[in-house]
Amino acid sequence: MTGFGLVSEVVQCARGKLEVSIEIRTVNSKFLDINLRSPRPYVVFDSHFSKLVRQYLKRGRVDVGVSVEVLEGRERDIFINQTQALALYEGLDKVRQSLKIQTPVTISDLLSQPDWLQKHDVEIDQSEEWAFLEKVFKKAIDAVVKSRLSEGESLKSSILSHRQAFEASFEKIRARHQDMLAIVRQKAKDRIQQLFQGQNFDPNRLEQEVVFWVSRSDFHEEIDRIVHHLQTFDDTMSKGVEVGRKIEFVLQELHREVNTLGTKCPDAAALPLIVDLKSCLERMREQIQNVE
Repeated sequence: MTGFGLVSEVVQCARGKLEVSIEIRTVNSKFLDINLRSPRPYVVFDSHFSKLVRQYLKRGRVDVGVSVEVLEGRERDIFINQTQALALYEGLDKVRQSLKIQTPVTISDLLSQPDWLQKHDVEIDQSEEWAFLEKVFKKAIDAVVKSRLSEGESLKSSILSHRQAFEASFEKIRARHQDMLAIVRQKAKDRIQQLFQGQNFDPNRLEQEVVFWVSRSDFHEEIDRIVHHLQTFDDTMSKGVEVGRKIEFVLQELHREVNTLGTKCPDAAALPLIVDLKSCLERMREQIQNVE
């Protein structure tokens, strides 16, 4: 399910005035996939960010971008290796003399070979900076949750619409169940009598064969199971919390029963209804993958 949250705040801490921005984007995914991008000083907090994401979200690809701008204060410490700088200067000066170059060695010459100059991120107070990072992060994730809830309401409406269409087609098949069995029974009798025309055929044997053919085409059990799965579907949807994977399983079971129903159904006129059932299930399956 898609969602977006962006929060920026200016904070004052031991190393100066900072502007911290946290952006969180989520897109559809069957599983929870967290991708973090943090500046070097904040990499130590990646596990904390992941833990917070898991508290709020259960499915989807989650991209978290953390950035910090130092408005006032030091961003990096500079270390000068004077011994290395002196060695570089003396080496360049010898080259200058040997080539009889009149221009003296300058600081620009030294900076062209900056091995003697090192920069390191300023050491941060982890407990202090995590305190305000966590607050900013929670505001961003709250915005994401709100946007996902809004989309979720739209998805729920669409899924329930397909659910109603499924039930409408299913009830038509259910209402014709007994008529279909009567059709199968008569066809079986006619077929068996045709095959054994002019021969002695035990009526009891005929009845046994008819019962056999009817039992193979009877989808009463499939109807009962579909009714049960629909009730489970409704109960799960009414809970409204982490229903995605549970509904996926219910749809999988419904699809299995509908396939069996299509195999057993003796009435060719009912086949378009079977197609409608499968179509509704496929649409629900596609959409439920976006639901947490």
